[in-house]
Amino acid sequence: MSEKTYQQLGQRVQRVIGSPKAQSEHCAEIQRQEDESAEDWARMLDELGTVENVTMIPLDDSGEHVRLRWNPEESMS
Repeated sequence: MSEKTYQQLGQRVQRVIGSPKAQSEHCAEIQRQEDESAEDWARMLDELGTVENVTMIPLDDSGEHVRLRWNPEESMS
């Protein structure tokens, strides 16, 4: 696991979360890609789990496909 690969994963997930569709629906689905390490993925999910007003919903048994939901009104209060 390198910091560079972790940053690339983070940037990819940021793009998904920042897309107009995700922003309007306050929801995004993320999935680990084959070329991304399981360690990087687990670390990112751990960090996302600490963000207030973000809910992670597993969409598969492996934890590699996850729906994120957030409530922007709650995070501003």
